[in-house]
Amino acid sequence: MLPTRRWAALAGVACFLAVYAVVLDEPTPLVAACGLAAWLVVAQVDAVRTMRAVDRDLSATVSVDPTSVSVGDRAAVTLTASLPEAVDAPVRVELVAPPSVNAPERSRRAVAFDPGDTEGSVTCSVEFPVAGRIAFDEAAVDIEGRAGLFTETVTLDLDARCLVEPPAPEGIHVGRGGELVGATFGDHASDQTGPGHVPHETRQYLPGDTLSQVDWKTTARMNHPYIREFESESDYLLSLVVDCGSHMNRGPTGRTMLSYAREVALGLVDAAESHADPVSAQFVGDAATTWEFGPSSSSNAYQTVRRRLLSIAPTASPHRPVGASRPVAPEDARKRSRRLDGDDSAFAETLRPYLKDGESYVSRVSDRPLFDAVKSACSRSDRQDHLVLVTDDSAKVETYEAVVVASKRTSQTSVFLTPTTFFDDAAEGETVDAGGAGDATGFVAFEEFRKRLERLPNVTAYEVAPKGSIELATGRATAAE
Repeated sequence: MLPTRRWAALAGVACFLAVYAVVLDEPTPLVAACGLAAWLVVAQVDAVRTMRAVDRDLSATVSVDPTSVSVGDRAAVTLTASLPEAVDAPVRVELVAPPSVNAPERSRRAVAFDPGDTEGSVTCSVEFPVAGRIAFDEAAVDIEGRAGLFTETVTLDLDARCLVEPPAPEGIHVGRGGELVGATFGDHASDQTGPGHVPHETRQYLPGDTLSQVDWKTTARMNHPYIREFESESDYLLSLVVDCGSHMNRGPTGRTMLSYAREVALGLVDAAESHADPVSAQFVGDAATTWEFGPSSSSNAYQTVRRRLLSIAPTASPHRPVGASRPVAPEDARKRSRRLDGDDSAFAETLRPYLKDGESYVSRVSDRPLFDAVKSACSRSDRQDHLVLVTDDSAKVETYEAVVVASKRTSQTSVFLTPTTFFDDAAEGETVDAGGAGDATGFVAFEEFRKRLERLPNVTAYEVAPKGSIELATGRATAAE
């Protein structure tokens, strides 16, 4: 509780009267000073009583409409406050705006109680410039004593959330070889039969089978009791590895490769939540893993991963290190080395030792952050798991070797690739949605790489691209054939 300027002025008068009485040796000013001091004490006691009553009885709620918006949108935030009984003192309840929003001035987001009021509300418009889950969880309450001599500020806990999503690209294509696919994370079977949910097969009735298992249609057709067995479903650990290096920033604002990758990752998290599957996540930058979580299947786990996906941004490095991201695989090196057979030139003699150096390749790939993140995700799993890698095709060797490791150590591996040929065109001025379809050669090279990944065991590779661009690119590739 703090004194106001009015209290300070009255206290100064009391002190002046006391000093004046001593100097003049007159009792009258002293009596006035004592009376004024006593009145200030009584006012303080009354203010404490009023403030405690308001702090105990005041209730406030806040609501946001709508509760889900995109970056740059506005929402109406309504603050409502009430008291069970009126108080003879001014009370002001102000919504504390989070630092990540653009809120109006304080007077436009505050409810003021005049003496005798018991309820009030205020609605203000708030802009959301940053993606994430924004919380409105606090209100500041200013209480002034009835005499206006003391003031106090307390806080009230509120509970309102607004999900702010980054600009999402439209017309996302997720497919294989230009063909659109359906669900990316469907039901997953355990290869065990029993009272599950997925129909498996029928068999003849055996003693001990329950009546609920009888397949009546088959029984009527075969004139003998038949049982319908179902395949049991099992939980899979979703191990999500998302590449957020600077190279994923290709494309116009809101339609970068990372924007498309984010939408795929969010869909995978939603599907994992619907199956109650545990989830783990790693976000990989240019130099190292930037964020790691899980595995966990708690109710907050999915929200945590979503929040980080919504706020994810490419790392700051302007370019991916070419020397580190494009090592030559031993198989390719051997092919190039054979081309130098019979060549005795100085150039061939200089190049030949480098093409025979397999150790350098292994070291350079294993030291890359994406490879390391995939290897780490595989090593943490001790159950059936589904590893999902979301990246682009700019570092084919590193990506391929990472997927090789995943295919050997996980039950299922899915790779979602954004073709750089589409987004390189967009960066030069074409729009991703309309004309940034890349050249036919670039798309054919991408498709060859995607098919190469799918030849690995337990691996499914998808392209993630603008729908219009993929349709135009497949048309060009077909025409070129």
